[in-house]
Amino acid sequence: MSKNEEDAVSHLQQKFGAFPTGIWVALLALAILMLAWGMQAYSLLNWDHAVSLGIQNERFSDDPAETAWALESWGVAMADMLWPLPLTVVALVGILRRRFFGLAAGLMACAVGVYFPLFFAFQRWQTFRGTVFLTLMLFSAPCLIAVIGLWANRSWFRDS
Repeated sequence: MSKNEEDAVSHLQQKFGAFPTGIWVALLALAILMLAWGMQAYSLLNWDHAVSLGIQNERFSDDPAETAWALESWGVAMADMLWPLPLTVVALVGILRRRFFGLAAGLMACAVGVYFPLFFAFQRWQTFRGTVFLTLMLFSAPCLIAVIGLWANRSWFRDS
């Protein structure tokens, strides 16, 4: 490991209040992910209003193509409620309790937090560049740093 890498890792391991800096970064990233899952949950409750807020893009309409895209987006929102949302909750609880399952769930949740904005970016780059850039900065960047912070502090977690 180079000197710069060692310095970065040691900075993520420094205590800042109750937790090391890398753990704080992970908690922040997971809180931001909860915002994403909350927006997805709201979409399932009131799709038309979510579209008007810009949380979703496609409407259920008389146009078969637009309805097909809306169904695909609805399926993604539902899948987010079944896997990433519960995983993020488990990660938050596990990290706050310093349990190994918190480390594992945090790494998985943050990996989803890096993946879904990239998926969105490749899907929408030509039409929604501003939203894509915001999504990458709001979700992917903190989640990527959180993965590094969790890994740097893996010895901080207890097995039982």
